[in-house]
Amino acid sequence: MLMAFIWFVLGIASIAIGIASLSGGNIGWGLFDIIMAIICGIAGIYVKKSVIDEIDHGRFMEAKNASIVWIIIGIAGVFLPSILMLLAFMSLDAAMRPQVQAAPYPPGTVVAQQPYQPAQYQQPAQPQYQPAQYQAPPATAPATAQVGPQPSDQHKYQMVKCKNCNVQYPAFMANCPNCGAPRT
Repeated sequence: MLMAFIWFVLGIASIAIGIASLSGGNIGWGLFDIIMAIICGIAGIYVKKSVIDEIDHGRFMEAKNASIVWIIIGIAGVFLPSILMLLAFMSLDAAMRPQVQAAPYPPGTVVAQQPYQPAQYQQPAQPQYQPAQYQAPPATAPATAQVGPQPSDQHKYQMVKCKNCNVQYPAFMANCPNCGAPRT
């Protein structure tokens, strides 16, 4: 409909210039412009029926197919309607795609962690290490002595006591795991 209006204005202007200058060529171009305005007006009515009404009724596939036809017809006539119909076609294509809402990870596979806080902002925690109470072996145990290292003795580390919070931690660690104080 926009191009029908533009063709109509151009036709009236060309006819007016042709009459004013008594030139038959301008009157001929004016009549051509008026005919193009009528064609674009009729095409605008059919575009409304075949594309816009289909969208209003929710028949997007039919509207998308009709917009392809009108893009081709618009290229033969004028480029502006083709550009507008191309935009409508792309919008319909995007509207018809299935909307996938996939989670980035399957449920239960991601474990949330506490956010990192530098040592200066952390509150000193209570010592979490509780020394194990020594329990004497039962009186009914056999009196045989076992030779060689016990399996639990193979993984023992030398322990260091923190001077800041008095927690024992393995000597290979550079900082206290409880308060973060460096080992000195």
